[in-house]
Amino acid sequence: MAEMDWQRQPGFDLAGKRALVVGFANPAGRAIVNALAEAGADVATASATLDGDEVMEAKRASGDVTKAGRASFSQGWDVTLPTNVQVGFKQLVKEFGFPQVLVFNADVPLAKPIEKTTDAEFGRVSQLNMAGAFYAARSWTKELPEGTTGRLIFVNSMLGERGIPEGAAYAAARGAIVGLVVALSQELGPRGVTVNGIGTGWMEWTQGRGPDEIGANRLLRFVPMRRFGRADELGGLAVLLASDAGGYLNGQMFHADGGVMTHI
Repeated sequence: MAEMDWQRQPGFDLAGKRALVVGFANPAGRAIVNALAEAGADVATASATLDGDEVMEAKRASGDVTKAGRASFSQGWDVTLPTNVQVGFKQLVKEFGFPQVLVFNADVPLAKPIEKTTDAEFGRVSQLNMAGAFYAARSWTKELPEGTTGRLIFVNSMLGERGIPEGAAYAAARGAIVGLVVALSQELGPRGVTVNGIGTGWMEWTQGRGPDEIGANRLLRFVPMRRFGRADELGGLAVLLASDAGGYLNGQMFHADGGVMTHI
């Protein structure tokens, strides 16, 4: 990502703001980091697991930010451990400053019949997708300076609101994020904090999506756009939700799904 030299419109300019993006197991994390930095924000990154590939992707995304002339800071987190999240966040605030914008993008999919889903599988899906989001939001709120406004953005899945066979564990965890968004929007709204979610549909990285050719993929018949979503198509929405222009958007799930949620 090169340094952007364009005239940002008032309200959408994130210059002077700091953001933290958590979760780089899918391409959405890096795309959102790039979009926030292009809009003027300094952006820190943190992996949601200590998996080597994800930690390195978080570092690469951080490198994109510094190449664009913004400040950044990168960490490896395990969001299933509340103490790890709290300690990591405190270190981030000390080294980088408090991020007025928090984007949580951890994603661990699971497609399996409920009777064959093990306790360990259900626990991992629940801890990373749902509990990690709670721990990150709690740590952020604990460190929120008095009088500071902010933005919490949870990258979720439409499967938190629509069910599919063999998706019980994943849908349960994703549905919990919807509840977290609406509850925190009520709790934190009086403090000038907005809380919203981005509900993704079938994206280019979705496991088991099948081929990209519509004639060879029955799934694409249910996507009005007749294609899978791209990571870069989430960036603009994240910028809006992080910006002053989005200051009255609160407690909403915005679907980036090509129109799937409108399908009967």
